[in-house]
Amino acid sequence: MRRRALLAAALVTAVHALVATAAGADRAPPPLSKLLARHVPILVLHPAELLRPVAVDGYLADSDLQRQADGGWENVSGPLPAGGSDMRLDQRLCRAVDGPAATTCYAQAQAAHGVSPVVYGAAFRRGARIDLQYWIWYPYNPYSPTVPPGELWQVHEGDWEAVSVILDRRGKPLAAGYSQHGEGKRRAWRGVPKRGSRPIVYVALGSHANYFGKGTIPLDPRTVDIALIRIIEAYGFPAVEHTGGGATFRPKLVPVTAKSPSWMRFAGAWGEAGYVHVPDKEPFEQGPGPRGPAFHEQWRSPVKEVLSWPKG
Repeated sequence: MRRRALLAAALVTAVHALVATAAGADRAPPPLSKLLARHVPILVLHPAELLRPVAVDGYLADSDLQRQADGGWENVSGPLPAGGSDMRLDQRLCRAVDGPAATTCYAQAQAAHGVSPVVYGAAFRRGARIDLQYWIWYPYNPYSPTVPPGELWQVHEGDWEAVSVILDRRGKPLAAGYSQHGEGKRRAWRGVPKRGSRPIVYVALGSHANYFGKGTIPLDPRTVDIALIRIIEAYGFPAVEHTGGGATFRPKLVPVTAKSPSWMRFAGAWGEAGYVHVPDKEPFEQGPGPRGPAFHEQWRSPVKEVLSWPKG
């Protein structure tokens, strides 16, 4: 009788466990807003970095809206429009053509509006996956392969970077993707540095490319324009960038959509022309400033774009 009682008790326990498992499977996952707040990245800057991941408001206040006309740019009155792909913002206080020497100007302009750290977040559900995107704004991108910067540099006004955390349909993290120049790198969640549920991001000096660790890091032709790498090497410099253990930020999350705040609808360039400088030459233009978050492939193709990035 005792054996039968034990078997019956074991059967009841097993049934309860199955019921509990089934109930857990049917339980709704956390709302996207809660998941977005759970995984806000921690940003670790290089010790020599002067620029901070801040809100765009100060930059917008200091910038002129311009439209290309007659081979140049002319100021346009009125609020920042929806669309405007033929337009750009130009920070009127500083000049990108001055290269790394202009970093102090951009940093001082930024500081005049406050430097509370911010990331702009949006969440996307695509099939069985969720993409939590965190967009990070810096007013200037002064890259040089050397510390301190030397005679070879690439700069552009305005810099949008991003971190994605990819989850399964239940909200379990699977991978993270960190933007790096033209593309990015991804890594399985188990290999991502983190503090609790928050990924740790090591931000490269000047370029603000995002990495999974500290050190001197070779530029990867899978994520960086090969022409830039060849220019650097042709002048005898190492094609590298630098991350380190400087100031650490736990930024405030500001949710955004494709239409809100209103600046998310601006399709123009966030900054004047970029420039490259090599020893014994004058700086030459290299493309426009970056587009806003909603005009990047990462936003237009959530999950798919990040999972197409090379492993890092």
